[in-house]
This record gives sequence, C-alpha cells and structure tokens, in this order.
Amino acid sequence: MAFLVGGLFFLFFTAIIIPEWFIIYLPFSGLSDFFTNNIIYSLISAVVILHFIFVGTFYYTVNIDPYVIQITSYRVLLDLFKKKDYVDIPHTMLRDYSFFDRPFSFNKTLMLKIETQSGKKVAKRFNITLMSENEIERISEVFDRIIVKNN
Repeated sequence: MAFLVGGLFFLFFTAIIIPEWFIIYLPFSGLSDFFTNNIIYSLISAVVILHFIFVGTFYYTVNIDPYVIQITSYRVLLDLFKKKDYVDIPHTMLRDYSFFDRPFSFNKTLMLKIETQSGKKVAKRFNITLMSENEIERISEVFDRIIVKNN
C-alpha cells in the first residue's frame, strides 16, 4: 500500500512539478520546449492522481482468530483524521458475507451481514484496495467455516 501511495506522489512530482519548474525557470531550454509542446502528459498524470485521491486507496486489516473477527478499513490519503470503518464481532454474529468489485477502481467491497444479540440484522461494508484473489479465497474459506458452524 505504501508503495502505491509513494508511486503516485513520485508520478505527481515527475509529471507535474518538474515540467512546471522547467517551463517557468528555464523557458529557453530544450526540456522546457519539450514540456510546453507535450503538456498532455502532465494533464493525463494529473487526472490519474485525482482519480486515486477521490476514488480512494484504502488500507485494511483483517484479523480472524478462533473467537473474534476484526476488520479495519480507512482511506489512506483523505481520511487520516476521520473515524475508521471498524468491526470487532464474535463469530456467532456473522450470518453472511460477500465481495463486490467496484467499477473503474482497484477497490473491492467486503460486505458482512451481522445479526446482533437483539436480533437486528446489519450490513457493514468495507472498502479494500488491491486485495489478491488468494487473500479473498483464504478469507472466504474462513468465513464459510464460521457460517456453517453458526447454522
């Protein structure tokens, strides 16, 4: 995750800041001429960076021990001071789960269907960035075992 965020800032720096510096401070150099004539590269990288900022890259942790399921998810760039999506429930509360792909994004959504002790049913959603298929399979196997044990 840190590699992705670092790569985005490196892309921003090399594709927007450095060309602007050449255009402003060295207007008669060959690099300034190149960057002035090929401004589309800076615009494309700006669009990509804005996409990642607004769609979000989410940091997540999923811990499943023999009694408790703990899941945390928060947006890396914009939600540093906001409340994180968090759940800490016993296995007996989990009724169902599902993974959804998000269009035009590297994010997936993990939805847990939870039944509280009072019988109220709640759906809790967690956005997750760049989760591999192996991780999804491992989590699905554990959740399937928990659901079978609960029924």
